Amino acid sequence: MTSQNEGSTMQPAFTRGFRLHHNGQILDGAEFPSGRAVIVDDPEYGLASGATSLEELLKGYHGARVEWPGDQLVPTALLLDLVNIAARVSVLDRARPAGAGARAVLGQLTKYLGYDVAERAAEQDAARALARGETHL
Repeated sequence: MTSQNEGSTMQPAFTRGFRLHHNGQILDGAEFPSGRAVIVDDPEYGLASGATSLEELLKGYHGARVEWPGDQLVPTALLLDLVNIAARVSVLDRARPAGAGARAVLGQLTKYLGYDVAERAAEQDAARALARGETHL
């Protein structure tokens, strides 16, 4: 739902919460109808960062990933399709190399989500390792 302010620009009626995944941390944030964004860097001490837009805010969090509500949900139809693909590959086609079922499932997820799931997971693992100070990747 949107509301109209004094200008003619349509804006969301409510603030949207999000989670920022950065260097192994998960930070809470919010994007306001004006476009401004705030992230809680340290809730214990009440420290937060803000910017005129989410894009501007993210400039201070290199490599961060924004998670919006609902990002983690996999539609039931997709989940059932993936289970069927894995079952079909593992039961009917044992001549294929090991891991073919997992690759088929990842391929379907990649197609559905619009990005390479395995590649994104590898990037996140590398970022977490770097955050822990591991440089021998």
